[in-house]
Amino acid sequence: MILVDFDRTLYRRDSLLEFTRYAVGTRRWFWGIVRLMPILITYRLRLREGAATKALWLRYFFGGWPAATFQAMGKSFALHEIDHHLNPTLYHYLKTQHDSTIVIVTASAAAWIEAWAKREHFQLLATGLKYDDGKLTGELEGANCTGPEKVRRVNLAYDLNQYTTIEVYGNGRGDRELLRLAKTV
Repeated sequence: MILVDFDRTLYRRDSLLEFTRYAVGTRRWFWGIVRLMPILITYRLRLREGAATKALWLRYFFGGWPAATFQAMGKSFALHEIDHHLNPTLYHYLKTQHDSTIVIVTASAAAWIEAWAKREHFQLLATGLKYDDGKLTGELEGANCTGPEKVRRVNLAYDLNQYTTIEVYGNGRGDRELLRLAKTV
């Protein structure tokens, strides 16, 4: 089994930022960042929780978007943009592991990664998004898939005792707990 974080590990950038820019255009993305700057600064200073910051970002840029439009934009991003910013060494290694269960475990939303993961035959555990009356609310569905939540989701989805080897790749502070799942015989 191979567990891989997505943002800044397999994907060399922050996919939420890149997807937003793709979906709304550079001009709206830039001015949105300017407008949200006080909130982003408090997040970077660790005075604001990541899940709350992510929800605010999603509400600001995507709140009220029809689900079908948002999901189509996510699929388009996944299939046309992700390949441009992959970590080539890690990606090529994963593609040689034909007998392994490869799971992307990410705080990013499935909406803009899932189509790519399916095409690559990777499994995906990601943050969910809430929809109401067919529109994106900007709220998270359940917990943000980071830190201990990554481990919880892996344990819910897989019986780790069935794997003699578990490789884990992640380099962010939200991956510390996930890295502890690594084991070899």
